[in-house]
Amino acid sequence: MLDVKINRKLLPIKSHYFLFNAGTAPLMPYIPTYAKQLGIPSSGVGIMYSIFPFVGLIAKPSFGALADKFKKGKLIFVLAIVFTALFFGSMAFIPAQSTEAFMELECSNGTYLRTCNVTDSCVLDKIEMEFQDKEIMECKLVCTDPNYLFLEQICSEWNVSNLCYTNMTHLEITTYTNITHSSFDENCVYFPIEKIVLNETVIENPQCSGTTAIKCSVVCNSSTVMDYVQTAIIEQIADPYYTTVQFQMLFFLMAGAWAAQAVVVSLSDAICFNLLGDKPENYGAQRLWGAVGWGLMAIIAGYLIDLASVGQLQKDYTPSFYLVVIILAINAVSVIKIKVDYHHEPYQTEKILVLFRNVRVVLFLFSCITFGICIGLIWQFQLWFLEDLASAQGCDSLEWIKLLQGLAMGVQCFLGEAPFLFLSGRILNKLGHVHTMTMILLVMGIRLLAYSYLVNPWYTLPIDLLNGLTLGVYWSTMASYANLIAPPEATSTLQGIFGALFEGIGTSIGSLLGGFIYESYGGAIMFRSFGIYALIYGTLYSLCHFAMDYKKTSSETRYSLDDREREISVKESRRRISNQSSPSIVDFQKNKKY
Repeated sequence: MLDVKINRKLLPIKSHYFLFNAGTAPLMPYIPTYAKQLGIPSSGVGIMYSIFPFVGLIAKPSFGALADKFKKGKLIFVLAIVFTALFFGSMAFIPAQSTEAFMELECSNGTYLRTCNVTDSCVLDKIEMEFQDKEIMECKLVCTDPNYLFLEQICSEWNVSNLCYTNMTHLEITTYTNITHSSFDENCVYFPIEKIVLNETVIENPQCSGTTAIKCSVVCNSSTVMDYVQTAIIEQIADPYYTTVQFQMLFFLMAGAWAAQAVVVSLSDAICFNLLGDKPENYGAQRLWGAVGWGLMAIIAGYLIDLASVGQLQKDYTPSFYLVVIILAINAVSVIKIKVDYHHEPYQTEKILVLFRNVRVVLFLFSCITFGICIGLIWQFQLWFLEDLASAQGCDSLEWIKLLQGLAMGVQCFLGEAPFLFLSGRILNKLGHVHTMTMILLVMGIRLLAYSYLVNPWYTLPIDLLNGLTLGVYWSTMASYANLIAPPEATSTLQGIFGALFEGIGTSIGSLLGGFIYESYGGAIMFRSFGIYALIYGTLYSLCHFAMDYKKTSSETRYSLDDREREISVKESRRRISNQSSPSIVDFQKNKKY
């Protein structure tokens, strides 16, 4: 039988990685769409995600230094998990943005609901996908201050003459449309009405002899249609979106959650290496449980969100908020069992600063930033790029693009990142940190170039396997290098600095520059340009180390030859002195004898 030994000392850190990533996965991927429901435009979401990495840039090294200086790493670690849960959970209490939805009710030789300013050519395909099991769309209209011409037409044509002789302030109408008969023309979508219920009167196939129209507020049993016609009231007035309570609450809660998350990540790595002791190569075997937790819970949360949103006009993220709070609460309790051995040497900032005078350390730091730039592009723009590729193949792609995006995330997580986290220790032992980082950068360059030449979006799946040789191996490489060079009393500080440069500077630069290039030149040019950059930097990184190693080897050889020559010279001198002095001693003894 297979003899499997479980290191019980490491079970709490394994469960932490699993629970913490499982606890953040139900909400983190959905923040942009949740923001949209709150009435925050895409530009506002972009600004927030450009600022948040800098929050982490400050939080990671700051709290890492506090943990090392006052030997309170575990306390800060637990509190950071608790605050992550509190900040994320509090987002459930952000008030919904008031919205308005209007369509025109037009009556001529047929009666239609009409909405314009629609630029999506696949709008009908998206609506039909939602109505796969049904064909009839029901809309409830409230038409305020109906004009005289409209009332005159419907009174004579719809057999509702009892309405013509009353002072109508509004009309309440229910319409029924066969969605398969809808049409799209010149940025306008037309929904032909087969039946209307007005004042308890049913009108089949309503028509008018002339042409008349009225603007009505509308609520339809189609979330897709409502997405096109619904407009946040804030857009109707002069105040900008960033003055709304929705934007301000989401921004500050997300900033707090981002900072708390950043602290948890850097301290968890420091604690993990503390527990591993003289076996730092086993870091990846602990960290891989984070990838497993994230992947599993992202799938479960997506299913629960869809289940809770059935029959609603907007997505209901209530399951996500519950999952985040419950799982992170369990995580906070579980990490209390972790025993951390603190080094009692006094914390000295000078020991940390002297590290950054070393050229090799500086080169490694720039490698972390470079990798952060590249992975930031993938995190922010890969799914967007796949949608663009799918759209180029026609609206039929709408039927499978979400499946493809889910498969891409699954391949990256379960077939890429998790296995190579497990193997990363062996890779580092075999290649060392310099050669491993060179491999990571070169493979990242190849990965980005491969994305840039994609035409069929399904071919992203084999490329996504490279997430193992890039991100999977990178986590262990960065964390173990920081642990390797750190003074014993400053491991949390170094983990925070390296993590801050990777995410705080690297990914934020990638998001900002990538967004500009994507908007100006497209996704293919963006991936290709940064792929070339990664290849060039990876090559230069390797050459710099080769040059330094060659210089060091030459110097050591020269010094060893000089030392050998001096040793021979000293021995020869001693021999000559010995030969010269011996007779004089004999003579002295002879003289003394006589």
